[in-house]
Amino acid sequence: MRILLIDDDETLMEALAGKLIREHYAVDIASNSEMGWEFILLFNFDLIVLDWMLPDIDGISLCQKIRSTGYKMPIMLLTARDNHNDKVVALDSGADDYVVKPFNFDELTARIRALLRRDIVTSSPILRWRSLNLNPKTHEVYYGEHRLPLTPKEYSLIELFMRHPRQVFSPGAIIDNLWAGEDPPGEEAVRTHIKGLRQKFKSVNMAKNTIETVYGVGYRLKSDREKQKKHGNKLSMANRQKQATIKAITQTKINFKNLATERLSNLESFVVALTKGQATSDLHVQAKVSAHNLAGSLGCFGFSKGSNIAKKIELLLDDNFMAQKNIMSIAKLTSALNFELQHQPFQDREENTLDKISLLIVHPDLGAREELVEAAQKKQIKPHSVSSFHQAQTIIEQESIDAVLCKIASSNDEDLKFIEQVHQHKPELPIIAIAKPIQLGDRLNIIRKGGNLILQHPVNASAAIAAVAESIQNSGNDAKVLIVDDDPQVLLSLEISLKPWGFALTTLNSPQKLWQVLETIEPNILILDVEMPQINGIELCQILRSDRRWQHLPILFLSVHQDQKTQDRAFNIGADDYICKPVAGSILANRILNRWRRSKL
Repeated sequence: MRILLIDDDETLMEALAGKLIREHYAVDIASNSEMGWEFILLFNFDLIVLDWMLPDIDGISLCQKIRSTGYKMPIMLLTARDNHNDKVVALDSGADDYVVKPFNFDELTARIRALLRRDIVTSSPILRWRSLNLNPKTHEVYYGEHRLPLTPKEYSLIELFMRHPRQVFSPGAIIDNLWAGEDPPGEEAVRTHIKGLRQKFKSVNMAKNTIETVYGVGYRLKSDREKQKKHGNKLSMANRQKQATIKAITQTKINFKNLATERLSNLESFVVALTKGQATSDLHVQAKVSAHNLAGSLGCFGFSKGSNIAKKIELLLDDNFMAQKNIMSIAKLTSALNFELQHQPFQDREENTLDKISLLIVHPDLGAREELVEAAQKKQIKPHSVSSFHQAQTIIEQESIDAVLCKIASSNDEDLKFIEQVHQHKPELPIIAIAKPIQLGDRLNIIRKGGNLILQHPVNASAAIAAVAESIQNSGNDAKVLIVDDDPQVLLSLEISLKPWGFALTTLNSPQKLWQVLETIEPNILILDVEMPQINGIELCQILRSDRRWQHLPILFLSVHQDQKTQDRAFNIGADDYICKPVAGSILANRILNRWRRSKL
């Protein structure tokens, strides 16, 4: 079960989170109302523990907002206030329990369990899947009469699957659910726990593959494939992957739409207050943060025009915003931003949300090209198809290409010259050559010219495209990339965009925790946003450049700020690269790969 703690007392919350994690709960921590609200929009929580006094909006107001939006999860309010009137206000605002600070940790966790039990009792107290039974009250799992001796993480893992028996969970999603509030491990930890759980299933004569692997996607409880086959409902592996990807993108877009609407509402409220001469410093700060976040996230989700409008609003809010001409400009731009979001449906933005791999196919045979194009589209790869190397050179100059698949005559100097020219121009570009049976010397020539992989002609179109996808994915599989950005929606967008390249990605939306995460994962590349609360990317880069261990870590800036002054400042304090938002996933991936290869050299 997942719990959200919202309190700016970091020491207290980490102590409480540690205790809850030891009791098998997944825990997230937010230090203010805005961060807490974004967590609520992004994830499904079973309980919220909320402090009354928060640095931005008070807990009572946030509680009322949660209830007015329709969320039903139990809410526990923490406060130093201890009088009857305050308790009445808290309970009337929608809280389910009220705990006075200082409190006893054992009593607090007991009250948390009591609140969670109420929710369990309203439904079935026992989770059942075939002959597997899980009791959330006792944290026991039985297969028939056999009790399974599970570790806390194994119990949480099987509970996650049994609560969502038809859902496929990627390793990243499993880490988010099981290690929330903890330092996230690598995906190898997930595979280790899956393996341990399967062994324990086997020990009680349960099918070892009860948890099945959906290749390229993740894990789930094993479906009844024979029954599906009889009814003609068995989906191909490609379709399952596509459905899982579409589902993830759809949920991400829903979350993004909610947050974008919320941020736009903050700007509109500020405009109303501004025109009435009632704008406070708090409203100004909230509007400025909202404009900054919209400028970054809108571009990542394909709203380039909306992103540019938000950037203009942010600049005006930095300037003398009380001037009459600026008030009129802010109001006009906010209205234009509203129009842009209303008339550019979120559901039509899948092409921008899922940044496809772009493949150049060079093959003289029309039939073979058509088969390769069809196979590429099935793999969610964007194909460019040409019949000659001359046409291919034009495409490479005009388009952003992530890989080249070409049919060559191994002994033809012109064909080898094409490979050599592409490699010299773009050494990071994977080149996959299709060639007739050739000798060792011919293979050596292709590799020397810059070829990465040789497929023997004739080759099945699906197999050739699978080899392309694998080459791209393997290009980044030895690079550990850490991305720090205070906007969770930008992080989600980047995760989806960079997924095809196989990076070991870690995202962090709390820059204050950077040092702790650095020590844990030891990244090869660090990507920083410039504008972040409390400590910005420029300051983080300066800190790292002053540390002997991290002073040579490659650092890339990813920011909505496109002005030369900000870029010069970033490079002057030690940045290795500076990329402006929005950026296509393929371009960002190649910039990461270039920097990673240079650092290894």
